[in-house]
Amino acid sequence: MALVVQKYGGTSVGTPERILRVAQRIAREKQAGNDVVVVVSAMGDTTDDLAALAGQVTENPRRRHPREFDMLLTAGERITMALVAMAIRDCGCDAVSLTGSQAAIITDESHTIARIAEVRATRVREELAHDRVVIVAGFQGVSRTREVTTLGRGGSDTTAVALAAALGAGRCEIFTDVDGIYTADPRRIPDARLIDVIDYQEAIELTTSGAQVMHPRAVEIGARYDVPIRVGSSFRDDPGYQGTLITRRPHVMEELALTGLASERGNARITLRGLPASMNVLATLLNRLAGQGVSVDLVNFFDRPDGRRQIQVTVDEGDQLDEARRICHQVLEEVGGEQLETETGLSRVALVGSGMHGTPGVYARAFQVLVEAGVDVLALSTSSISITFLVRTADEDRTLQLLHRAFGLGTESQ
Repeated sequence: MALVVQKYGGTSVGTPERILRVAQRIAREKQAGNDVVVVVSAMGDTTDDLAALAGQVTENPRRRHPREFDMLLTAGERITMALVAMAIRDCGCDAVSLTGSQAAIITDESHTIARIAEVRATRVREELAHDRVVIVAGFQGVSRTREVTTLGRGGSDTTAVALAAALGAGRCEIFTDVDGIYTADPRRIPDARLIDVIDYQEAIELTTSGAQVMHPRAVEIGARYDVPIRVGSSFRDDPGYQGTLITRRPHVMEELALTGLASERGNARITLRGLPASMNVLATLLNRLAGQGVSVDLVNFFDRPDGRRQIQVTVDEGDQLDEARRICHQVLEEVGGEQLETETGLSRVALVGSGMHGTPGVYARAFQVLVEAGVDVLALSTSSISITFLVRTADEDRTLQLLHRAFGLGTESQ
């Protein structure tokens, strides 16, 4: 007998008919002799609808009333968990639904963006011992001061993997509306290939860079506790279909193994010109941005022939942009800088894979294909397993297509 943790996303449980289909899948797993814990998201657009409802009552409820906002949003998963439990019972398996509080998912005090501190799961173990399927509301927990909290975007993924780690599950399955992780978004790259097995670190890099099939926080927990994670579609039951397995994958030493591409739009570049050529200026700027909760993605700087320095920082062009511009302008004036410029409508495109830093020609090849196609690379960052290009959003799809073809990531290249 194995312990299996399954998670079903909002699309998978989006209608009563889909809930019945999910219940049948869960019942089959239980009837095969396994213990089953299921984490569920809110149905369809329920979370967005609840947030919009709050916005009709008060302005900016997330910021002004974070505790009550959490209380409201957690209702979505509670609805789903109860319905799924009822449907499983009708399939002939005993089932019980638990909120995040009842499952003892303990978080910090940060409403709307809480992080999991520990998973006690005492009640979950008790219910499993009574041979019940346990349905847990995803996306939520409880602080040590007994306040209901939510985990932010991707919270149900995080709940599922954290539970799998705490319970010592044999496997964790994330069911969604896509077939798994692809070498690129198949809606934009028609010959994108489904990845059978991917390493934790590569999956973290892809999901951090815009691949939305799973949240990077969940993959990080899987990597930390060696929880194998299988990502697949709840709409497929065909024999032989496996989705994508995220696990610790051995690599051949210094072998170039490119995995895939991911992109994320909605970025802005702020350029500070004519600054003193001192690292203290950059340190001051980054510290002030961090102090106001502004997340900086890419940082580039270079010195002009006249000895003055230019600094570029890339931030989200959403709610944080005005605050980022204010801080940059303040620093510019304090140090006697010349000019502040902002460009929006930018996208990050990441090429992910192992071995690229030990393989001559990867950077050159990537730049060559982009330059020859007339794509302007506005900034660049690297990690041990990725190269990230900042391009204009108008060039995003073309950049993905060019790199995907150049590095032979598609089905036609296999």
